[in-house]
Amino acid sequence: MLPNPFAPDEPPSAPDPEQLPLGMFEGVPLVPMETLGPDDEIVIVPVREPPVCGEWSYDDSELEEPKFVARRVDGVAAPTTKATPIMPIRATVDSRTAAARAEASEPARPQHVPPRPDAAPSRANRPTIEALRLAFEQTPGDTVRALAYIAALEKKGDAETALTVLDRAEAAGADAFGVACARASALGARLRYADAEKMIKAAAKLRPDAAEVLLQTGILACRRARWRDAVEPLQRGVALQPDNAMAHYFIGEALNHTDDLPGALAAYERASELEPDHWRALKGVGIVLDRLGRSSDAAAYYRRARDAQRA
Repeated sequence: MLPNPFAPDEPPSAPDPEQLPLGMFEGVPLVPMETLGPDDEIVIVPVREPPVCGEWSYDDSELEEPKFVARRVDGVAAPTTKATPIMPIRATVDSRTAAARAEASEPARPQHVPPRPDAAPSRANRPTIEALRLAFEQTPGDTVRALAYIAALEKKGDAETALTVLDRAEAAGADAFGVACARASALGARLRYADAEKMIKAAAKLRPDAAEVLLQTGILACRRARWRDAVEPLQRGVALQPDNAMAHYFIGEALNHTDDLPGALAAYERASELEPDHWRALKGVGIVLDRLGRSSDAAAYYRRARDAQRA
């Protein structure tokens, strides 16, 4: 087998924790996982959760088409909640990759896959992200259009572009409260927790009792893995916005991590009822069902979550 010219001679060392930005990976328990990376290399990467029932456990970033299987790495200690991120370690795969590469070079044969009754509905009736972008470009100061585009970007996992769009919307005169809440969400997704907290406080000065302030407070607590702190503001926020799927999903996250399984199951199910293609909520239902010993029911929800993400 030919040597891999991109593989380093030695695995890179982990970064000095003193050199990391403050709040980086704050409260996030990272687990080392092995997966198949580009060019058929084995890559060890840090993730928040291990796989559940053989399925990859997704987190904040969405993958267009997950095509790999992950497994826990034996002999590598899982970092603590205060640990630094694990640097990727690359190693060349054995000769089985030659056959895999040969298959990959052949054109794919069309296959008929019959629809499953439990598959999540299509997103065909929703505006595309390009349509939302064009609407925003026409009137960047329109708060409703700006927030709709930003929400779609965040859902896609592109918080960096969302922050750029927010700058334009704010300069064009979009509502300061809406911009502050959206900026808090995007900053939290970028692990800039202190900056996100400042935005929440700025929004609270404008409308202290608004549901959005409570929800962003709870969501930020979830991202910091401060699960117990997240429950109360999220529950107050969802009482004001009972049809907010995102709020129900994050309540499910908080309750699941504090071992309130019946509450978590109800919250995840409500989120998936309000938004049937909310793949994270569907996955959450599967995780709780797994924890309750209902593995066959869980597997159906994992399939629905995967289908909804790929739709």
